[in-house]
Amino acid sequence: MADDMGAAAKLDAVIDTTVSHSARIWNYWLGGKDNFAADREAGDRVAAMLPGIVAQARADRAFLGRAIRYLAGEEGIRQFLDIGTGLPTANNTHEVAQRVAPASRIVYVDNDPLVLAHARALLTSTPRARATTSTATCETRTRSSPRWPGPSTSPSRSR
Repeated sequence: MADDMGAAAKLDAVIDTTVSHSARIWNYWLGGKDNFAADREAGDRVAAMLPGIVAQARADRAFLGRAIRYLAGEEGIRQFLDIGTGLPTANNTHEVAQRVAPASRIVYVDNDPLVLAHARALLTSTPRARATTSTATCETRTRSSPRWPGPSTSPSRSR
């Protein structure tokens, strides 16, 4: 974990808050706190061109919550893979799943170093959730990551 915190500190040193970032714009639309003036300005410009974008972002987050609650509650799923996670905000996958089933395990995957730094910082309080980097070409490495605690590393319908 010390390596993750060192990486986060290095990343913070190179983040240009005067340039908007898509993950931070999405965070702004969801009402998150991890965004800056440039992100809010860009988000407002996009929303002026696409008036439904904020409602769409929030509907997307609401759907994620309903789907996770259903899978954890009704189907008994206990392992989740959140690909393209974006910046943490309210009702993240691990929060929703673990409210329904505290034993749920979640792996967050993203290829954006900014997103990963935030996700790793958030996940220090929950041992049943991890964040890792990946791209579409390295899904095998993600599924077989030796860093995951427990007997199974890949989310499955086997619960």
